[in-house]
This record gives sequence, C-alpha cells and structure tokens, in this order.
Amino acid sequence: MSMQAVAVTVRPLQKEDLPRMVIWNTDPEIERFVDLGLPGELSACLAWWEEISRSKETRLFALEDEKGKLIGDLELANICWRGGEAEIRIRIGEKKYWDKGYGTLALRQITDYAFTDLGLNRLYLRVYTFNLRAIKCYQKIGFKKVAVLKRAHDRNWKDLYLMTMEKQTL
Repeated sequence: MSMQAVAVTVRPLQKEDLPRMVIWNTDPEIERFVDLGLPGELSACLAWWEEISRSKETRLFALEDEKGKLIGDLELANICWRGGEAEIRIRIGEKKYWDKGYGTLALRQITDYAFTDLGLNRLYLRVYTFNLRAIKCYQKIGFKKVAVLKRAHDRNWKDLYLMTMEKQTL
C-alpha cells in the first residue's frame, strides 16, 4: 500500500518532543542526509532546546502527520531581522514518511509563514550535493541552487549546495 501526504501540521517544538529527536539525532541513516550535530543525549538536547527557545534569531517547529504523530522537525535559524533572511532546515525523522510529500507540505507552510507572518524576504539552506530527494523537494517549492560549497561541512568535508528562495518566487 502506498501512502501519500494528505496534511502535515507545523507547530512549535515542545519539550515533550525531545526524546524522539534524540533518537533521530543518533540515527546514522538520518545523519547521513542531515548532519545537524544536535545532541545525542536527552539532557544535552534539553539544554540545547532551552537555549534556542529563548533566541530571537531561531524558531523551532515540530511536524505531525494527519493523526498527530510526530514525524519530523523544522527550524528557521540565523534569522536576520534587519536583512530579512533566515536559514531553513527540515528533517523527516520517521523514515516511513520519506518520499511521501510531507516535507514539501511542511516547507510550503513554513515559507508562507516566514514571508507573510515574519516579513522575511529570503530563505536559504545548505544541502549535501548527494541528497537528491531533498534537492528535488526544495526545487519543487521554489529554491534555486546558487553555489557549491566544496568540502564545506565542518565535520565531514562533504560538498554542499547553497540554495535560496526569494519572497517574490512564491
């Protein structure tokens, strides 16, 4: 049976979501595609969440499927209010939800929120050049490759694409 995303809920990330995030943070298959360097222990993840939650430059979100199951997380980071831009990061942590359209639905919601509610003008992201599934998703909603960052990641020296989306491309 094939499953396709019907809806995804994007809501603020809560303390209760952290145990699931720790599992995703320590999964080698997930880390291969999205190496965030997030804490792999609950106490460290809690400290990270408490610090980030107070930041004016970051917004953390949880992604839920139609039944309210936590399936991923999303972040608007490095928000530059003066420059009107932010970095976006998304992770579908529950693997059975990969390639089902949940990421695309969530990104459409968060880009609308960033441009309309927050008044930002540009979003950018970095993605491994081999993560074709993510690149396809980003391009589908309007992100464009603007640069290749060679051996850019600080922990594993893999190439990244820098992709951006401007408000008027919506």
